[in-house]
Amino acid sequence: MMMMMMMMKTIFLYALLAGVAFIADVADASLTKAPKVTASVYEESMPMLYASKLVYNFADFLAKARERNLSLEMPDDFPLKDLSRFEKESVDLTEFNNGNGLTFTQIFEVLSKNKEALLKEFGDDEFTMGLISKMIKYRESEEDSDCGHYLATYRSIQAKVSCVYGVVKDKHLKQIVLTFRGSSAPFSNRDWKSNMNATLVDMRTPKKIKDKMEGTLKERVLVHAGFYNYLFNNNLIDGEQRYDRILADIEPLMEEGYSLYVTGHSLGGALATMFSFKLAGAGPKRDWVPRPVTLITFAAPFSGTAGYRTAFEQEEQAGLIRSLRITNGEDIVPSIPPTSTSLFGKKRTFKHTGINLRLTRKGMKLTHSSNGGFFNALRNTFFKPVWSALKWHLLPLHDDRMIYNKDDLSAKTLDELYEDKKVVSKNFMKGMAEL
Repeated sequence: MMMMMMMMKTIFLYALLAGVAFIADVADASLTKAPKVTASVYEESMPMLYASKLVYNFADFLAKARERNLSLEMPDDFPLKDLSRFEKESVDLTEFNNGNGLTFTQIFEVLSKNKEALLKEFGDDEFTMGLISKMIKYRESEEDSDCGHYLATYRSIQAKVSCVYGVVKDKHLKQIVLTFRGSSAPFSNRDWKSNMNATLVDMRTPKKIKDKMEGTLKERVLVHAGFYNYLFNNNLIDGEQRYDRILADIEPLMEEGYSLYVTGHSLGGALATMFSFKLAGAGPKRDWVPRPVTLITFAAPFSGTAGYRTAFEQEEQAGLIRSLRITNGEDIVPSIPPTSTSLFGKKRTFKHTGINLRLTRKGMKLTHSSNGGFFNALRNTFFKPVWSALKWHLLPLHDDRMIYNKDDLSAKTLDELYEDKKVVSKNFMKGMAEL
């Protein structure tokens, strides 16, 4: 009798474990899978660089229009005749072209028609023609010269107190691209207050990887308070938090077989990193988001501590996120802040995440966060040339150096870099993120 009871308990235990495994499998199966990427590192990165440039320029464009310093002449067939409503509300263009937004070709036509006025106001031909034409040309095909490239949303109406971002839909490459703008002048605005607020705040460990963590990291990781508050806890913004608003903007645009790309420069890169980390590991409510989320940033500063890096690596190993952090070797911004700031309590060292593509005047270096070591830590210190700081930090130099290294960057895909023993550590390849 005792033997029978033990057998029944064993059978029940196995059934229970099988049920748990089945539930886990179902949960995994419920995830929306992003299609496998065959494009090279160069082909994936350059459109993100152009998108990061564009988000700055469009902010300047809207600011001038809202101040009535710029009066635009609309093409006869342009679907949007009156721009005055955008003086008091964000640019939401999803009422056009079956909910996708305005095509880049339509926007390009407006810029072309007003080229002289724009040149007079901005003195930069790239603003009026260059970036849009680059992005269209980069994705052009024989079947569709426009490539179904749409600007869906650009939210900057509360730019003085909140982060600015734009959402682009590419029906040809089947991508939704979220771009965060970096810091803007003047130094007194919220962008710079967020940059300088390097105290630490708890960020809830994403549900999909929390069970892989240990100790307090199961519940929270420590992150840069300024960047966190900008996205998740901004008490100066009207309405919903930026994280929730962005998801509301993205979800209606998503279609089967699409990928989500997140990018940004400087402050925008830090926001893109933290946003992607939270979303990639979010629970079942966000299973409509295709994984892995692809994160490609430029000149991003630190955004979290060692526990944050560990959790990020768990997401990479689980196939929830793939990340390329592009920097210029001389740029000081990716090296700050080296530690958290606090009047009370213990200070923590900040850590970078993802694969770092470090560009120099002589070439490039690729290193994953799991494969840092002393020399990589030394490169991440703030002992950088401060002369011509903007030259090292701004996007034009990134652009030049990406083109200079085009052959090498075209030789591999980002997924192949994650399998390269020279880039990632042995432990990471074995599925062992450092705890």
